[in-house]
Amino acid sequence: GSSAPRPDLDGRLVALVVRRQERAEQRLGLARPDVEDDVLVRRLARDVAQAAEFNGFSVKMAGLDDHVGDLPKDGAVVLLSASYNGAPPNNAVRFMSWLDSAQAGAAEGVAYMVFGCGSRDWAATFQTVPRQIDDRLQALGATRLAERAEGDARDDLDGQFQSWMESLWTTLDEALDIGIDFSSPIEAEPLYKVEIAESVTANPVANMAGAVEMKVLANRELQNPVEGSDEVRSTRHIELELPEGMTYEPGDHLCVVPINPPELVERTLKRIGIDADAYIRIESRSQMRGPFPSGSTFSVRRLAERYGELQAVATRKDIGVLARYTQCPDSKPKLEALAAPEKDGVDLYRREVRAKRKSVLDILEEFPACELPFAVFLELIPWLTPRYYSISSSMQAAPDRCSITVGLVEGPARSGHGTYHGVCSSHLASRSEGDIVQAVVQPPSSPFRLPEDPSVPIVMIGPGTGLAPFRGFIQARRAMKDSGAALGTAMLFFGCRHPDQDFIYEEELKAAEKDGLIQLHTAFSRAQAERIYVQDVLRQQQDQVWSLIEQSAVIYVCGDGASMEPDVRRALTKMYAEKMDVAFSEAEAWMEELSSNGRYVLDVWAG
Repeated sequence: GSSAPRPDLDGRLVALVVRRQERAEQRLGLARPDVEDDVLVRRLARDVAQAAEFNGFSVKMAGLDDHVGDLPKDGAVVLLSASYNGAPPNNAVRFMSWLDSAQAGAAEGVAYMVFGCGSRDWAATFQTVPRQIDDRLQALGATRLAERAEGDARDDLDGQFQSWMESLWTTLDEALDIGIDFSSPIEAEPLYKVEIAESVTANPVANMAGAVEMKVLANRELQNPVEGSDEVRSTRHIELELPEGMTYEPGDHLCVVPINPPELVERTLKRIGIDADAYIRIESRSQMRGPFPSGSTFSVRRLAERYGELQAVATRKDIGVLARYTQCPDSKPKLEALAAPEKDGVDLYRREVRAKRKSVLDILEEFPACELPFAVFLELIPWLTPRYYSISSSMQAAPDRCSITVGLVEGPARSGHGTYHGVCSSHLASRSEGDIVQAVVQPPSSPFRLPEDPSVPIVMIGPGTGLAPFRGFIQARRAMKDSGAALGTAMLFFGCRHPDQDFIYEEELKAAEKDGLIQLHTAFSRAQAERIYVQDVLRQQQDQVWSLIEQSAVIYVCGDGASMEPDVRRALTKMYAEKMDVAFSEAEAWMEELSSNGRYVLDVWAG
């Protein structure tokens, strides 16, 4: 069901070596995200690598799982890290396992710093993995060079990161005695050199994600139009043909490589002013600072369509670069004010850029006097990130295909620039039968699987497109039942606005209930005067839910992690407190234990 990039994944090591003959060789390690990781985390890591390289370091990147028990000890390790639902990313699972099980002294000789990325919207798991890395490294004998810094995407993460960056070099200079005379790369020559060419390079975003071509077999609307309403809401059921040899389990994700909406591409090409039909060759001064390998060749239109996160919110650093390329005496001070580090500048940026989610493109359109070279524009735009959708089918039902359930994200842009189109949901919604989508199956970072024993009871909570993985669970349970397995009780809590509008897969769910595969409990938020949500129905059914919990039921939650999941967690916590007659704090500890024992399992995203 999720249509957003994973919010905070990161797990790469970047080795940076000082190359100044008069200094002792020093190494700096930096956690760096993989292609599937969050746009912001990747951008922050790139900024550190860029600044380090500019100040005399060469950069080498590797996954954290490639450094299990083998962290560099001849310099400093800087970790820029985050987590997903409190779990490590796919390429840091073995590294985190090593941290947990390593013997005392295993990290002696390692000097390190940690910058954690996250959002307090995810209060229960905020900074979980950065905290664990920091605590375990110190416990294993490593030397902490500075207190762990926290970046909060709900607050001024950009400013928090820039402040940390300023202190980073001073800390390293003092700790390693390497005499860095730090200077900012913002005044450096552009990272990229762009020239006209004649051939084209394959899509590196798809290649790095491991995506392959999948044919669209079906694309149909699941919602019904509402009479008398101009509001357009859409949820698409999309079936894709699996390439030979590709398999999946219910609960897996489909990682989809999107294409930017045509309107956004046209806006970009118009503002940048480059012939859309031209082919360009990109030469990079660094293999580490940007996504384009030196010598890459692209069609200009294809570049705008497939490689840039064109709607990413501009950072204050980005705006500072725009100011640098603006000479107009009216525009330049306005851009400089938006980029200013003082409180007034921060407040102005929050109000005028972040709150309105303005991109570099939005700001370029507002300031036509800015003469930003195309090469610099490429440097500012983050690489397009694959999106993850919960697979909504089971191979037992159709072994040659999988389905996803996609909520179309579309509406007036907060920036005031036309309509906001969700990059991947718009791309998928516009695909017709026979069209090609680039995608690959990915297991979730934390296990989201049916119990191995089908007799174990389960509770599934999934409003809206959060229903997606549970449709796969139901199909798998039907196959188990048909093969003679004894099934445990399965309660499904589904919520939507109105039964006549967005009760997706209604006939399937009612048939599943009739056949004894599930007990269906619905919550409709717009069908009556009082708004009812899944957590409300959960409370109404608390006696049976509690009975299943006492029978070792596994509880699954899929959907909005910013408000729905915390509300469900509170409802369950309160249920335990009432049933056991204990304090709420003791009930919270029980919830943590339920989660750590794999009986409260999440597949959630930012709402």
